Amino acid sequence: MFKRDYLIKQFEEFGKVLGSLFGLKKEGKFPEMSELISESVKKYTPTEINFVESTENQKLIEILTEEKKLSDDQLKMLADLVYEKGIYYSSINEIETKANNCFKKSLILYSFLKQHATMSYSLDMHYKMEMLQKMDL
Repeated sequence: MFKRDYLIKQFEEFGKVLGSLFGLKKEGKFPEMSELISESVKKYTPTEINFVESTENQKLIEILTEEKKLSDDQLKMLADLVYEKGIYYSSINEIETKANNCFKKSLILYSFLKQHATMSYSLDMHYKMEMLQKMDL
């Protein structure tokens, strides 16, 4: 019961982070957006955004699940944050390089979760996957 309460609280907090990111994006506060993404990756996972961005796509899942031991919930939060980092890069005109890298990584994470995870269905994840697939990364 305690673990479940902790997870619910963590998801509520994470929802607030996503709301804050949306607000920062809307206000054009991109440096603050980038900083919040970095802090949130550190807070909710045992890794850092720069590490994820620099990891080879082919090794991403293996490293995150076997070496870093991320749970499905952590992988979902990380996928959302990497997706938001792609949005950030798109907003500062880094679309061909850094944005696409983040979008590819978030699609890899979402695809893994869809195929292997024990999580319940996520409409948000499904929508993001559909958008990323249409981008023809």
